[in-house]
Amino acid sequence: MGRKLKGKANPKGLKGALLRHQANEQAQKKVKSKADHSLHKQKPTKASLEQRESQRETAAKIIPFASNSTLLLVGEGDFSFARSIISQHYIEPENLLVTSFDNSPAELKLKYPKSFEENYEFLTQAGVQVFFRIDATNLIKSFKISKKTTWSKIAGQKWATKPLEGILFNFPHTGKGIKDQDKNIRDHQELVLGFLQSCKQFFKAVNQTAISGSTSNFSQGYTMNDEAATNKVSSEGYGKVFLTVFTGEPYDSWQIKIMARTGGWKVERSGNFQWANYPEYAHKRTNSEQDTTKPAAERDARTYVFEIFDKHSKASKKRKGTDSDED
Repeated sequence: MGRKLKGKANPKGLKGALLRHQANEQAQKKVKSKADHSLHKQKPTKASLEQRESQRETAAKIIPFASNSTLLLVGEGDFSFARSIISQHYIEPENLLVTSFDNSPAELKLKYPKSFEENYEFLTQAGVQVFFRIDATNLIKSFKISKKTTWSKIAGQKWATKPLEGILFNFPHTGKGIKDQDKNIRDHQELVLGFLQSCKQFFKAVNQTAISGSTSNFSQGYTMNDEAATNKVSSEGYGKVFLTVFTGEPYDSWQIKIMARTGGWKVERSGNFQWANYPEYAHKRTNSEQDTTKPAAERDARTYVFEIFDKHSKASKKRKGTDSDED
């Protein structure tokens, strides 16, 4: 139209129809303009897209311990997790100690006839130390540590000056198959609490010599970045505890954070357990190596990183009131 018609938008006749048409066109243009502006405003820039992608890649590759740290694994099943963290170069073989609650390789071979033997041979050939009959809730007694039988005699002389920086327990389970859910929850709470209390005692016992030998090796610093992480223990000898559990019920009812506080620990941080980071790891039931009701890799799980929380601990005094739980 060459010119804009004047008058009200609702008169009768041709002029009224034209005015209404013009008003409608103007209204639609305004709506479209606002929508285009909103879309442009919300559309991420190239820089923000790259940043998001970088963050996703970093989050997917987070490993809760450093490649040069020292680590004790407890409650290992067919040893596939231990094999995976060695195969993926997440930790050096000489810095890894692997334990099983079962009595011997022969017993584990019966439990895991398809996978254990190959995993076990891989670890021994890599030079990883493996211990059997180790109860995660009573580590000092299981390792038979005493004044005469020191940690360095058990683990090797290099551990006299090398601190143990982390203890990791993946998917703790009593193996009792209790159908009463309330009793099942209580039993697993006792297992988790016993493990955390045992870790506290064990760190003090095994790191005493290393602490007296060189105080320069200890700090409260910690990061989740695999390349830069320095899982140094505190001046009292406490390292970090890593615990992975499934999410949802009945696991949420275990009240992991409360158990940690009760056992003298606090959550430093937590994050989703990324199954893809451990391609060799297979979480299996012990009865004929069957999958759980739903394949483990399709289930959400979370890894908690605990640090010491003790009113007598220097680290806790410095970090009082900073209970973090971020991914």
